[in-house]
Amino acid sequence: MATIKEISQCVGVSIATVSKVLNNQKGVSKETEKAVLAAAKKLNYRPNLYARHLKTGDSKTLGIIAEDLTVFNTPDIIDGIGVCCESRSYHYILGNLRFNKQFGHSVGHGQKKSRLVNDMVEQMLSKQVDGIIYIGCHSHSLATLSIPKDTRFVCAYCYSEDHSIPAVIYDDCEAARNVTKMLLSKGHSKIGIVAGVKDSWHTNNRLLGVQEALYEHAVPYNPHFIRYGDWTRDLGYQLAPELLKEGVTAIFAMNDLMAMGVLDYCNQHDIEVGKDVALIGFDNREISSVCRPALSSVALPLFEIGHTAASVMLDLIEKGEKNENNQIRLSCAIIERESTALEAQDI
Repeated sequence: MATIKEISQCVGVSIATVSKVLNNQKGVSKETEKAVLAAAKKLNYRPNLYARHLKTGDSKTLGIIAEDLTVFNTPDIIDGIGVCCESRSYHYILGNLRFNKQFGHSVGHGQKKSRLVNDMVEQMLSKQVDGIIYIGCHSHSLATLSIPKDTRFVCAYCYSEDHSIPAVIYDDCEAARNVTKMLLSKGHSKIGIVAGVKDSWHTNNRLLGVQEALYEHAVPYNPHFIRYGDWTRDLGYQLAPELLKEGVTAIFAMNDLMAMGVLDYCNQHDIEVGKDVALIGFDNREISSVCRPALSSVALPLFEIGHTAASVMLDLIEKGEKNENNQIRLSCAIIERESTALEAQDI
C-alpha cells in the first residue's frame, strides 16, 4: 500500500501538498489536485484512520451497538445511520449484543443485560469512537449506563432513563390513533384489538391512541373488544374467534405477525378479510404485501430513525449542538391494502 511520500514523489509535489488534497483542504490548484488523486488511485493509497485520529483528536468513526441484528427493525435503522455517516465522511463500527437470541421477549435478566451493554460500551470506547448510537430491539427504557460523562451517546428505537441522552423513537400513540380514525371513517364503530403483552411500552401507548380516537369521535370504549397476545402468529389465530364472537367488524392487530394469525383463522373458516371483516396490522413487514388478501399495516420510519439519530450524533461531535427536545418522536405511515378496502356498510 502506498504512502503519502510515494504519492508526492510520483506527482513531484511536496508531502504537505498531497496531505492538503487528501484531507480536502484549500490552497491547491485544480490541476495539482487532479494529479494527486489520480496518483493515489494508481498506487492504491488508503488513509491510515488511526494515525489521523492521533493527529486530529477525532476518529471520524461512530460505534453502533445493536441489541440484536436479527430483529426486523435493526437493518433499516443501521442503513439510515450508514447513509448519514457516508454523507458526512464518517465510518462506523458495529457491535451486536444478541439480546433476542439470548433472552427472547423476556423482560428479566436486567443485571446480565446491563453488564453486556456496559462491556460493549467499553469495547467501543477502547476503539476511540467519537460517539455511540444504541439501537433497541423494541421501544423500552434503557437503564442508567456506567459510561464516562463526556461520552457522546444517542438512543435509537429506545430511550434512556437519563433524560440528557438524546433518543429517536416513533410515535406509537399517534400511529394507533390514526389507525382508529381511519377505521372509524370507514364506518367501523366495533373495533377489536389484538394487543401485545400487557407490560409493553408499545401495547400501552397504542391502546392510549385507540382510546383517544374513540373519545374524539364519541364512540364508547369497550374493554370486551380487547384481547392481549404475545406478538406471535399463533396467538393471533387463537384470539381471532373470541373477537369475532363479540361482533366486531374490524380488527386492529398490534403487529403483522398477530394479524397474520387472524388472517389464517379467517381463511380457514370461510371469513373473507376485506369483505366480512376489516383487518390491519402494524410494522409493515414484508409478508403484509404478499399475503392474500394483502394486509393493511403501519409502516415504521426505521430508516429515518437511524438517519436522524446519526445526524443528532454528528451535530454533537462537530458543533456541540444538542436538540432542545431530547426525545424525538417520528410519525408512522398507514399503508392501506385490500384488507381494509371496503366501508363498514359494504361488509
